[in-house]
Amino acid sequence: MPIPYLHHELFELNDGLLTKKYEIEGVGPIVVIDQTYKYPSDIALMLDQAWVPSFHYGTDSANYKDYFDCRHNIQVTKTDHPKENEIQMLIRDMAKNYLGYDCIDEEHDYQFNCFSWINPPESNDIQMMPHRDSTTSLFIASVTYLNDNENHGTAFYKSYDKTIDEALDVRANIAEDAELAEVIAGKKNRTIIYPSWYIHGAYMEDHSEWTENNWRYSQVYFNRVKPDIKL
Repeated sequence: MPIPYLHHELFELNDGLLTKKYEIEGVGPIVVIDQTYKYPSDIALMLDQAWVPSFHYGTDSANYKDYFDCRHNIQVTKTDHPKENEIQMLIRDMAKNYLGYDCIDEEHDYQFNCFSWINPPESNDIQMMPHRDSTTSLFIASVTYLNDNENHGTAFYKSYDKTIDEALDVRANIAEDAELAEVIAGKKNRTIIYPSWYIHGAYMEDHSEWTENNWRYSQVYFNRVKPDIKL
């Protein structure tokens, strides 16, 4: 049956946020926030019970053949509560105070990446394709990890030398085609904030742990940087 909730309650921020600026050598600075939400397990439970549509899909795509790559969007219903979008306000504040990027003050739907293998790779040299989130507009991206299993994270790369259509296949051999800088561990209830033009991608230590009924969940946002900011 449906479970009613309010955004400002389910996505309430923790009182004890642990925030720091972290430098990835050869890439640049990011922000790391631990203990983001008060109720991360309830958010994960909501995703466990959701029907999620494909992110990339087509007749020639490996999606729904070798893996499930899905994105779940929740449209925010305005309640005029002062904490309605406090996670988004926090991300913009951290981007400005720690990274020096001023983002446009606008609210976005709640977006979640949901991923599970059908045919998991045997080698952890195979990872999600390194990419930039945009090459035409500047965004500050954020990822919040929601799994009890912390055997994953986000990899940042100094370079990636191959062009692959992500809609066809998200897999890449990072040992052959990329120069890995560092993997930020996907600690449960951790949020990382970084410029979307950094080369990055999801990372899993043991792919066999993310198959069948075991899904990788992450909440993502993309905040537009104000036009006067130049790289």
